[in-house]
Amino acid sequence: GHAAVLRRLAGCPRIEQQYLETLLVRRKRAQWRDAQDHQAFFDTHVVRYIELLCLHSPTSVLPFILENEALPLRECLELCRRHDVTDASIYLLERTGDFPLVLELLLNDYGDALRRLSTAFLEPEVGAVDPGERRKAVARASKRLTMARSAGGSAARSEAAARRVDVAPATGSRAARGRAAGGAAGSEAPEPPWYDGFKDAERCVDLLAQSHEMSSRNSNIMTDTQLEDLWFGLLGRTMRRQEELVTLRQSTKRHTGLAMAVEELSKQAMAGVLSHLSLPRCLKWICVEFNASALGAWKGPLQTLLSGLGFQSGLLCAAKAVAAQDVM
Repeated sequence: GHAAVLRRLAGCPRIEQQYLETLLVRRKRAQWRDAQDHQAFFDTHVVRYIELLCLHSPTSVLPFILENEALPLRECLELCRRHDVTDASIYLLERTGDFPLVLELLLNDYGDALRRLSTAFLEPEVGAVDPGERRKAVARASKRLTMARSAGGSAARSEAAARRVDVAPATGSRAARGRAAGGAAGSEAPEPPWYDGFKDAERCVDLLAQSHEMSSRNSNIMTDTQLEDLWFGLLGRTMRRQEELVTLRQSTKRHTGLAMAVEELSKQAMAGVLSHLSLPRCLKWICVEFNASALGAWKGPLQTLLSGLGFQSGLLCAAKAVAAQDVM
């Protein structure tokens, strides 16, 4: 029977995984006498299958868990944490309602991911299975970041030119105004994101995305303090890494590429802060935590915060004016 086959496959984990996948995931009816027979096999072997996924296909763990809600929660969580399958661990911890542990896991993993990203840029040979491939990924990411920064500058100049054209007398065709504006869009296929194919960078981006998704899912369950601990923790770790890079005063291509990468991560972290936290609270935290910082990177985030506060103030003034008219 199946049990005898699995005993023989105990020394061949990849084949064992494929065998269990056939029986647990594909669920061919011909293999079972009835539904109870299949459920008994599932209950007996599903934890072992998740362990094999953690070892050999960690990205497949969360999809499997999502499709099979009735799983032994503690055993699955223990396996996911032991093998550092963060996305599945976070989901399982959410189900237990243990948000303090979720935050601890996310923040620790994000700090580790930032350190690995720095190592990948500055010392690509350290801890790499394939140092050559890692160097290629770093070079590719640096090139994309440089191109994106140049394109951003060109886009800003084009936008300014477009505004100059739009406020001028409306002479000439729309196409002529578009040519005057610079027409930077082009017909080329869009460049992949800077982190695409760069595992150390993808890890950082994924953790920030997971934090955003978790905060959105649990906005009515997590306390304000928990949301602040999460997002101030993510942003603080990113900005302090930027400060460390500034103090190094290095101008090599590797340092420049790392600085651009961390800057992009700080923008993503700031977007999460602005999405989930109170703007006045954010501004107060920045002033307290980074009041002595000489980091020029705070200029953009602070402008965003202040413009957001200005928008809120303007909205309140408009609402007040409308209410006054209604009363009159």
